[in-house]
Order: sequence, then C-alpha cells, then structure tokens
Amino acid sequence: MKLVALKVIINKSSKEEINEADDEFTNELNLLHEVGSHPNIDCLLGITKDSKDYILVLEYANNGNLMDYLKEKFASLNWNNKIKMALDITSGLEFLHSKEIIHRDLHSKNILVNNGKLLIADFGLSKKLVDANTGSVANIMGIIGYIEPLCFSNKKYYKKDKKSDIYSLGVLLWEISSGRPPFSNYLEDKMLTYRIRFENLREEPIENTPQEYRQLYEKCWNGEPKSRPDTSEVYRILSQLSTKDFSYLLSPQHEETIPSVDNTHNSSYGFHISTNFLRIY
Repeated sequence: MKLVALKVIINKSSKEEINEADDEFTNELNLLHEVGSHPNIDCLLGITKDSKDYILVLEYANNGNLMDYLKEKFASLNWNNKIKMALDITSGLEFLHSKEIIHRDLHSKNILVNNGKLLIADFGLSKKLVDANTGSVANIMGIIGYIEPLCFSNKKYYKKDKKSDIYSLGVLLWEISSGRPPFSNYLEDKMLTYRIRFENLREEPIENTPQEYRQLYEKCWNGEPKSRPDTSEVYRILSQLSTKDFSYLLSPQHEETIPSVDNTHNSSYGFHISTNFLRIY
C-alpha cells in the first residue's frame, strides 16, 4: 500500500472566504498539473472527491517539513548533507522558473522532506509570471523573515517575481546552515519588517559556514533584486561546493533562543497567515 497526502478545503464561514479558498485550490491544481513530475517538487498524483469537496492527492513526505526536520536532525547533519539539501531546493525552484512559474511563498514549512530528499510544496499562492503582472495583498502573506523586503514598502504593492523567490531561497540556505528559522526570537513584527526593509537587517552568518556558501546566500538576499543571482547560478555554485570536503568544519549545535528584550537581537517573527487547506499525512 502506498501512502499519499490529501489536501482539502477547510470549511469557511463567509462566501468571500469560500470563493478565495476555491480560487487558491483551483490555482494550485492547475499549476501542479502544468509542472508535472520533478524529483524536488511535491508531485500531484491525482484528484478525488468526497460527498462535498474535491481533494488533491499528493506525494507523501515521511519526514515532514524542513523546519521540523532541522529541529530533529540538525545535530546529525554535516556540511555535505546541508549542501545536498540546498541543491534539492534550488533544483526544484530552477525547474519552476524554467516554466515561468514563481512560487511566492517559499519557507521551510513549504519544503517537505521525503526519505531525506527535499520537495517544494504548497502552490496555493504561486503564479505564472504572465498572471503576476500586478501586485496584490498576497504579496505580503507568509512568514516575515522569508518575504521580499520590497513588499514591506509603503509604495503600492510590489510585484513579486523570480528574484523574490531567490530572496526566500537565500533565507532557506541560511536556515539550513543554522538549523533554525530566521529571526526566531524577534519580539515585534512591525519593527522587524521596518528593519528588514529600511535597515537591510539580515541574520548573522553561522560559525564554521563555508565562505563560498555564506557569500552565496548573501547574494541571494541582497536588498537590490537585480544584484541577486538566478537559480542556474545558485545551482552551479552549490554543485561546485558539493564536490569539496568540508569535514573539517564543525556544525553548530542548537541553542535555546531567548527573546530579545530590546529588539536588537536578530531573530524572526512571522505573521501567521492561516491557509485555506488542510494537509493530512
């Protein structure tokens, strides 16, 4: 018997919420169908229906999401493992971008782990570039530490693009190096968004991180989108790093994070955006 994951619409109270959930479900179904099969994309196996709802049938990930996986397994990961994980995410994102699809909501809860292999998941907010020609409130949905800083501007909604995904990818590369989400003990979300946008606040490099790896994620989260690499360049650099021996570098150990009293500590606070779906494993 093969295990699968089911994704269904949670009942909503208002007509507006129901329509929004339906639109997101339809969008994800269409994009998953267009994406097809890739080893680093959460694969659509089919669609079914119960008495009331349509249900997406997706590939099952037996190690849960990346955020939880890092909490549980980080102490056992060496740098070769971490670079392989970074390559998995980059490979999936490169494939999406080759099809002119932007994910728009990359973070470690939307990266699944199946037998140690990483899969990009949750395409509810994703868009074809031709359909993403205007900004929208969806641009600021997500977890603050991973969001394109220009989305926090007071200007009219910023249009997310491939470079916005690259910013999120850079944060994920840092998270793989640290074992924890970005800004994980920052107390004030409004102050965090301000400092990310206007003070270029980023997380601090982790001790014993390979210099080339650190330089790569710093390029990815550059405040100027035009200065960020594309997925092909990120993949090329990671592939080169994967051939090197980093066994001499000790991995950092998890430390208990203590909330900063004065809000000057680099940590994360995300606004929680409830999804319209329930993933059942």
